[in-house]
Amino acid sequence: MSKSINQVNYIRHLENFLSIVNYGDFIHFGHVALYVSLFRIWNINYFANPFSPSRGEIMSHAGIKSKDAFYRNLKELEALDLIRYYPSKSRYEHSYYCISTIEHLESGFRMDVWGLTHHNSLNKTIQSKIDFKASTVEPQNKVIDINTKAKLFNGKGSLILEKSIFIDYSGEQKTLNKTDTFDPHTDPRYSSQIDNRISSLSNNSNYANHQNSQSGRTGLRPPGVQIDPDADYSVPL
Repeated sequence: MSKSINQVNYIRHLENFLSIVNYGDFIHFGHVALYVSLFRIWNINYFANPFSPSRGEIMSHAGIKSKDAFYRNLKELEALDLIRYYPSKSRYEHSYYCISTIEHLESGFRMDVWGLTHHNSLNKTIQSKIDFKASTVEPQNKVIDINTKAKLFNGKGSLILEKSIFIDYSGEQKTLNKTDTFDPHTDPRYSSQIDNRISSLSNNSNYANHQNSQSGRTGLRPPGVQIDPDADYSVPL
């Protein structure tokens, strides 16, 4: 069994992928389900590219019942350079898959797209870029020696680094990390609910903290209890 070209950390790779999902709306739940299914099988294969699972195995892990949905999501994942898919030309052989490795950098992510020589990719002529600030590094055309898989299945091809993509999210950092603030007493999303709660509490005579609105008193101190001016209230009882 050949080793992975780049040492892939299971948790870090998934975290990087989910971060990419979070930074844009171009990846939907169908893509995530299919990608995680492929990633699970890739993990079983020691993160070695390529690997060749059966279509039924992938669909079962992803919870996809329709072949049309399976191939549609597969094409879209490949168009985003997250995977490479090489369909089999024989009914007795499984298709080949390569998953791009994702590395977290200070200002974004670097994604190395791995492919196979002497194979036609499903989406070779139709490629789409990731929508949030992506700059493509020049392809290195670096053929990787993967020992037993260097001559992939009777010399049908070898693993190659097609290109490296740098995904920069520094320009979107402030927008993505912005937290909405609101005042529950003035925000229209909550004011109607608070009004309803106040009105319902005022009509409940058995409510424990119910106070007479005409008394003008506020707080929870019972009437008749004097405040000790010399008491140290910073000391717990």
